[in-house]
Amino acid sequence: MLANGAKKIRYLNILSAIIVLYSSIIFSQVLLFNNKVYTLTNGYITEDQLKDIGFNIVKAERMYLIYNKKLIIGSSGDFIIDFEQYVPNAYTTSNGKLLVKIDSLINVLKLQTSNNIFFDKPVSINSISYTNDVIRIDTSAQLNKELVNINLLDKKITIKLTPFDLPKNIPQGLNISKSNGTLIISIPKDVEKYELSITNQTIQIFLIPTSKKIDYIKKTETFAGRTFTVNYLILDPRFVDLVPVLPKNGIGHTAQLSSILSQNGLIHGVNANYFDPATGMPIDIIISGGKVLSHRYGLRPMFIETTDDKVFIGKNYIDITVRIGDTLLMVKSVNTKTVNEVSLYTDDYKIKITKDVSKNYIVVKNGKVTSVGYVEYVPNNSLVIAISNDIQKQYLPKISVGADVSVEIYTDNGYKVKNAVGAGPLLIQDKKIIQDAAEEKLRYGGGIPTTRASRTIIAIKDGKVHLITIEGTNGTGMNFDEAAQFLLSKGYESAMMLDGGGSTGMVYAGKLVTINSPRNIPVALGVR
Repeated sequence: MLANGAKKIRYLNILSAIIVLYSSIIFSQVLLFNNKVYTLTNGYITEDQLKDIGFNIVKAERMYLIYNKKLIIGSSGDFIIDFEQYVPNAYTTSNGKLLVKIDSLINVLKLQTSNNIFFDKPVSINSISYTNDVIRIDTSAQLNKELVNINLLDKKITIKLTPFDLPKNIPQGLNISKSNGTLIISIPKDVEKYELSITNQTIQIFLIPTSKKIDYIKKTETFAGRTFTVNYLILDPRFVDLVPVLPKNGIGHTAQLSSILSQNGLIHGVNANYFDPATGMPIDIIISGGKVLSHRYGLRPMFIETTDDKVFIGKNYIDITVRIGDTLLMVKSVNTKTVNEVSLYTDDYKIKITKDVSKNYIVVKNGKVTSVGYVEYVPNNSLVIAISNDIQKQYLPKISVGADVSVEIYTDNGYKVKNAVGAGPLLIQDKKIIQDAAEEKLRYGGGIPTTRASRTIIAIKDGKVHLITIEGTNGTGMNFDEAAQFLLSKGYESAMMLDGGGSTGMVYAGKLVTINSPRNIPVALGVR
């Protein structure tokens, strides 16, 4: 008997939970009135909401509500409207506040209903647009999420807006219809996922379409009377990162492009920065996963990928600073044999640190000073800061083991940099050949701008990054002017050269796809 009683109690508890859940679904209701949205509580509208709508309320022995020349008298939970209509169980009170069932006010407010939404009139759409996978809807009403229902099934998205009127103009790419007060929007292409944003009177739906994250095209291109073999590796930064990667032996060593990529677990990429052939040291900025591996070389252009997956090409200032305790110092060099006032060495620097008696050396691990004094090599998972004695004496007279240390990156445009490489020349900016092209050419020696040579180029179009290699079928490539005009004819928004000539190389799906085998390089730009 006890077992049966326990089963009965368990059954009743489950039944009660189901009833509560069902009730919460049934009474999740919304009132849209005078272009303003009110969230109802279990089917009741509150006293404050009634006043906001325009009701005058007098609470005495009876309840008196006046709205738009209608008189509602309440007694013992029942309403009499204009001495004619009797509405039982119309209201209640909680903590001295009036709660009225929305059902009892349908005639008073002249409401319509659809999908648990009560409304006096449908929402008018002032404008609707669909560009760059963003649907933007500007309306006449204050909005909330209860008016928007989005269903993504089998990569097809359906957006239901209740209650909404049809827009006057329907943008290309959207299918829009209306059924029982609900506006139904669909798009023909597949969608991977979406994000919904509702702000005041505007709905924005950000679509992430199902598309190739990486696309590769090899073409024979004819330009200015000559033919070229051109490889295009096209990447969507919303799905993949462009990461500078080093040989397994670190900075100061070189290796084949395919080896550098495979050593880092990557199968797509191109050569990256310029470098000193005598030392194998890379030239210009390298930031990989937020870690600075190499510093600037003048104001040359750079490719930047931000922490929120935006991409830019241009001439941007980047300052690297190191904070030791409360003291902030400007870093003059990173991972280089040249010793400056403040130099930084990461554990990617695998060669011997130059010893200079005019410098003091600080070893840092996990953001803390672990030792003070010269070390020949950077310990694993650590960094070494070399500070001139004059700078230390002036700004850091005392350095304590255990002091907090951080490396910080600042950009003139406020970018939060995730990955970056510097090279050049800059070719295209804002869909135009750069205005100071003549001056830009003078910034590069060795015939880099003027010689017809194989080229590695990074460019941006329609939010995607294009890695491009250009090789002449007769053995000669393009010079600055030819490359700029060629890219402009392809509609690129911005573009810059990476190292070229004998360094030019592209690997796709683990295989070298350029005609010539490139020389050993110190840095690759890989796709992760």
